Amino acid sequence: MEPAVWERAFQRYRGLVEDAEAFWACLRTPLPPCVWVNRLKVTVEEFQAYCREEGIELEPVAWYPGAFRLPSWERPGATLPFVAGWYYVQEEIAMAAVVALDPQPGERVLDLCAAPGGKTAQIALRVGPGGSVLANEVSRERLASLRATVDRLGLLNVGVAWYDGRFFPAPDGVWDRVLVDAPCTGEGTVRKAEHRWRPVTESFRRYCTTVQQALLRRALHLVKPGGVIVYSTCTFAPEENEMVLDAVLGDYGVVEPFTIEGLQAMPGVQRWEGRSLREDVVHAHRFWPHLNDTGGFFVARIRRTEIPLPAMSLPRPPRRWPPQQPAYRLDGITWLCERFGLSPELFASYRYWMRGREILWMAFPVLELPPNVVLESCGIPLLSYKRKHIKPKTAGLQLLGPMVTRNVVELPDRAAALRFVNGQSQNLAADVEPGFVHVRYRSFELGCGLYARGQLHSQIPRGLQTQVE
Repeated sequence: MEPAVWERAFQRYRGLVEDAEAFWACLRTPLPPCVWVNRLKVTVEEFQAYCREEGIELEPVAWYPGAFRLPSWERPGATLPFVAGWYYVQEEIAMAAVVALDPQPGERVLDLCAAPGGKTAQIALRVGPGGSVLANEVSRERLASLRATVDRLGLLNVGVAWYDGRFFPAPDGVWDRVLVDAPCTGEGTVRKAEHRWRPVTESFRRYCTTVQQALLRRALHLVKPGGVIVYSTCTFAPEENEMVLDAVLGDYGVVEPFTIEGLQAMPGVQRWEGRSLREDVVHAHRFWPHLNDTGGFFVARIRRTEIPLPAMSLPRPPRRWPPQQPAYRLDGITWLCERFGLSPELFASYRYWMRGREILWMAFPVLELPPNVVLESCGIPLLSYKRKHIKPKTAGLQLLGPMVTRNVVELPDRAAALRFVNGQSQNLAADVEPGFVHVRYRSFELGCGLYARGQLHSQIPRGLQTQVE
């Protein structure tokens, strides 16, 4: 998009920015990619060693341990460590929402607008195996990216649901914390190289604010009294930020002060277009792009008061069939242990779920089904029951990979690894039994393959076949 286009669109914010020229200049520069390390699969030190070996320049993000800017890495989402779940690619400032939410070990957290799953994953790592996250997404198309994130990163404490967050059917007062990363007009994303942002119509902005208000109102019902809600957007408009808080919170929520050491922010706007807003919106944070060389972001941390809310009438939720249920068939685990040399004790501390007759999901015991909610997935897929055989799932083998001792194909070189993760078959001599195998290259646990007659056939899910280089 030509700079003149967004300059005209953003003139309305000139009075909100202390240094308008620095703001305009920043928007003309590309946004540096950023990743954070998934410590379930790799240490920060191992990731840094890989980058040194590959000649990849890293700049640590001072305010978020384990996160790095990548000034010269053009495609961080198309690499072997990405496929293996070593890290997540996320716009730097978007990580601030979960830092403000501050989930604690053992807590139960709801992410009401979760796709593509970066913030869900951040929360899952913070609450740990004793806590749980329910990641909800309204868009069926975006639901696939959310589930792919959970699988690739090996998140055993995440359930995924498909509902309109405005009418999420769970009982009130269930969650310790709720994240509302609301859909918005996306003005803060203009620096992204692939961005498709265009100036929005006022009718579309009004539609967004209607949805945003409804989502925040539902979050006030769902969080426990005394619990925390974080409301965030990637837009500059007060109509979608402070004015949403002003319209919804009433006496039921208070905007709290918070700090993120190492990040500069401007306070929330208390007056817009002649209208005065509630005083506590000043505690919200506006992260203008030029302040930290990031995208634009708005974050408000809200404390739910003890005042009872009026009853909320919800439409009947859509029927989800078949519902998730505790697993009634576990013989596949015995096969998995025999096939891959795994100890049965490894599987004793998990909980298992099925939806229908095919896929067996593995999760931490703390992950439960909320009343009235049917989940699309619980934890990660471990295996599937086919008509004539059992098939291991790539997500399960990647997570268990370091403990697999039988029927492992160790790929001989990078070229063979690239062919495998790009879904290609190849001739390969391997000392394994014919059938499903686990594929590894160096320290990258790549997942499920099929070995037959001297050929290795990739079973990598299509969503991971991103023309890895």
